[in-house]
Amino acid sequence: MNYRAISYVFGKILLIIGALMFLPIFVSIYYGEGLTTAFLIPAVLLLILGFVLIIKKPKRLSIYTKEGLVICGISWIIMSVFGAVPFLLSETIPNFVNAFFETCSGFSTTGATILTEIESLPKSILFWRSFTHWIGGMGILSFMIAVIPKSESHSMFIMKAEVPGPKAGKVVSKIQNSARILYIIYCAITTLEIIVLSVFTKMRFFDAVTTAFSTAGTGGFSVLNDSIAGYNSAAVEWIIIVFMFLFGVNFNLYFYILIKKFSLAFKDEEFWTYIGVNVTAVILITLNIFRQYDSVLTALRNAFFNVNAIMSTTGFSTVDFNKWNTFSKIILVALMFVGGCAGSTGGGMKVTRIILYVKQIRADIKRILKPHAVTKIRMNGNVVEKRIIEGVNSYLVIYLTILAVSTVLISLNGFDFTTTVTSVITCLNNVGPGLEVVGPTGNYASFSLFSKLVFCFDMLAGRLELFPILLLFAPRTYKK
Repeated sequence: MNYRAISYVFGKILLIIGALMFLPIFVSIYYGEGLTTAFLIPAVLLLILGFVLIIKKPKRLSIYTKEGLVICGISWIIMSVFGAVPFLLSETIPNFVNAFFETCSGFSTTGATILTEIESLPKSILFWRSFTHWIGGMGILSFMIAVIPKSESHSMFIMKAEVPGPKAGKVVSKIQNSARILYIIYCAITTLEIIVLSVFTKMRFFDAVTTAFSTAGTGGFSVLNDSIAGYNSAAVEWIIIVFMFLFGVNFNLYFYILIKKFSLAFKDEEFWTYIGVNVTAVILITLNIFRQYDSVLTALRNAFFNVNAIMSTTGFSTVDFNKWNTFSKIILVALMFVGGCAGSTGGGMKVTRIILYVKQIRADIKRILKPHAVTKIRMNGNVVEKRIIEGVNSYLVIYLTILAVSTVLISLNGFDFTTTVTSVITCLNNVGPGLEVVGPTGNYASFSLFSKLVFCFDMLAGRLELFPILLLFAPRTYKK
């Protein structure tokens, strides 16, 4: 383990987080809230610590998979700790565990909250909540690679640890240019949503910015108590539906469209499966709930919104789907597991993994029927490497183990079965709302402090694809 290299890279990350915390300071000054100190203190501490760690560049700056995973895991924990400080200093959330939960939920783009009253919060705090979604959406390590000039060649090992999906791909030959291109696309789509919401609806500019941040990161924090339902606007809902869907798509496909390689973009198996699952779920739910609304179109809009909110793992809400029929709620829970595409800002297991699991089942059946036949699993016409298949399978085993253990631990709270199970599912898949107590109109305030720490572990592990967080607890990780 190259500790000096890890501390050097970690110092750069702290500098970036500290610099980003100045944005809510400007918001506080603009609205005259007097909360600059709440953000300035952690920002200055991060900058000082960051500068101390990068003063001397290590002679051997070799970072490989293990170092990349450790950097990733520690960075997300530390930025969640410092990100909780403004909530504490502003006395918005006076309890550290609650503040840490809220920040983990923000950076991991889960959107679960312990707050019961949101609209009365200071604008700078509301901005910070949504901004944590935007930072966590594409990832702070990817941001570091994109903005810091002359990133070293080992950046791929850092990016691989943070990028969602079974395989981290590059859109161009240099990893820094890849990260930069993807972040430009991310910023462009975010800006487009801000403009569309501001121009074509009656939404305030502040609301448009925070909503776009939450949509882009597929997080779901809103500035209204009733989430998106509070705007009471079909136009707002349809616009957000479109952008939730877009942010759930692999960003590499947008790059292929920009360079006019349309065949690579529109022949992608994962993309069409994502659309197919999305549309099928909308149709089934609409047929199941249309009698609960005044028209089929209203039922269709509600189905479209909530299917995309759950599948993209954004977690916004327009209706209380706790009141839907059991059939519709089961579909939504299933979508929580599926999530968005690999390489998107969405959570969940990712569509590409689901495809690979189905193809493995088909291959196994074929082997049983034709033992001597050569069976190969392909994605987009290419043979999937054996190590990727093994990684996908080990991911599933670890995923289900964490899900089971967390559910048992959360059951100590004494909540009903549905609340207990769906609260873990939504945190591990970074969705946000579950069913019953943690439904669209509920929150996580009534859980014990221990349970909230379990949820924090699940949220960070889910966002980082399990391994960066798990390796921090493995003694062999720290051996040379």
